[in-house]
Amino acid sequence: NGWLETAETRQQSFAFDDGLGSAQAVSEQPASAAIRLDEAHEVALGSGVVMAILDTGIDAHHPMLRNAYAGGWDFVDGDADPTDARDFVDNDGDGLVDEGFGHGTHVAGIMHLVAPEARLLVVRVLDSDGRGDILDIAAGVRWAVDHGAKILNLSLGSLKGSDALQNALADAENRGVVVISSAGNWGAESPVEFPARSSHVAAIAAVDAAAYPATFSSFGSIVALSAPGVGVRSAYPGGGYRLWSGTSMSAPFVAGTAALLVEVHPTWTLSQVMQRIESTTGPVMGSADDFGAGALNAGAALAPDRRSHVDDVPVPEVLRRH
Repeated sequence: NGWLETAETRQQSFAFDDGLGSAQAVSEQPASAAIRLDEAHEVALGSGVVMAILDTGIDAHHPMLRNAYAGGWDFVDGDADPTDARDFVDNDGDGLVDEGFGHGTHVAGIMHLVAPEARLLVVRVLDSDGRGDILDIAAGVRWAVDHGAKILNLSLGSLKGSDALQNALADAENRGVVVISSAGNWGAESPVEFPARSSHVAAIAAVDAAAYPATFSSFGSIVALSAPGVGVRSAYPGGGYRLWSGTSMSAPFVAGTAALLVEVHPTWTLSQVMQRIESTTGPVMGSADDFGAGALNAGAALAPDRRSHVDDVPVPEVLRRH
């Protein structure tokens, strides 16, 4: 057994309140335009899809998230209340208290921004310092799959592998579940984190809204593609909104895009979803192959479904008569 934690708490990247946070500022932020989110939403909104967030929990009463919340489980406290909450204790002995607080809420907000009609299943596997027990996380993966999640977001990692978690991820993929993981914030090709290096997940690196590589982002052969992860604005506990940077913010942009595709193609597997997303990326500026297939373009990923989506909409009787 061992510990996994968020890349942001490990490298001490913290949420920042610039005083400009609002729901409108979240929806209109540069990252949304960068991935052409409006175009993707013309095709799908994630309706009927359950996305699971394995993280520090969420603020289920946040105005951005409360209507999407579909319940969950807290593997840290062992109850059915996966609230993103402080415990005012330095659990990991790093001199910082509750540095992971708000991480899961922020990640969930990004997933909801991209797939606003998807349901959010919350699995609290990390404490307020951003750390979690590997066996709890493996159990959390199985719990989420058993409770109907089609998309899993794992914005966490460890330098140590785990057979228990690897087996849970393999079973998830075999059941058609799409698992997205953050690549890590090492700013280098190594060390390589797990589960980012697992063959059963898609690991996501970070770029800024102009598709330039984030200086903090891990990169290399494990990376499937890149997504916005610099100064991303999202929900924060207490009804607020904050900016946060990290590959933990990049992964949920891809997880949300996967949910949009799964709405249109409910039987698609991880490989099918990722083949579409990776084949429609844009270039990462000034980069070779270190940042995967390219920068996420949700609009382009959904574009092939635009015609079939329109064709499926019933024509009103009054229009058919004319």
